[in-house]
Amino acid sequence: MKRNIFNTKRLSWALILVSFLFGCATTYVKGSRIDEVAVKKIEVGKTTRSDVLKMFGAPDKIIDAGGVVTLKSAVTGDVDIASKQEIAVGKNQEIYIYEYEEKVGLVHGGGYFEVREVKKNTLMIWIDKGTGIVQDYGYKKEIE
Repeated sequence: MKRNIFNTKRLSWALILVSFLFGCATTYVKGSRIDEVAVKKIEVGKTTRSDVLKMFGAPDKIIDAGGVVTLKSAVTGDVDIASKQEIAVGKNQEIYIYEYEEKVGLVHGGGYFEVREVKKNTLMIWIDKGTGIVQDYGYKKEIE
């Protein structure tokens, strides 16, 4: 009589052991995806605060620049904002910031998360507090 060396019990334990040793792929997400089609619909001088909220929802952060004038590059850090980077911003403006981050990696047996790829998107929109009209915006998409 032949004996089945891959009986169900042994196979189950072997699969559990292999998955424990090699880990499993997982994704960590922070924020909401930024709709790139909607970003292209933003029109400086025409799009309103209400339009922005309909397109992207509530921002992750709002910076109230009430009365403070600064250089836009100081506020944006490394966010691409086209060629107008060094114009003064802030007076009577609020800045809506939307951030999305996705980390793809492996969870190893001991619970250690090894990051394999990071995707980050940042959208910043300058809105005049008085009129509610978009004065400028910047969008950056990066993969590490």
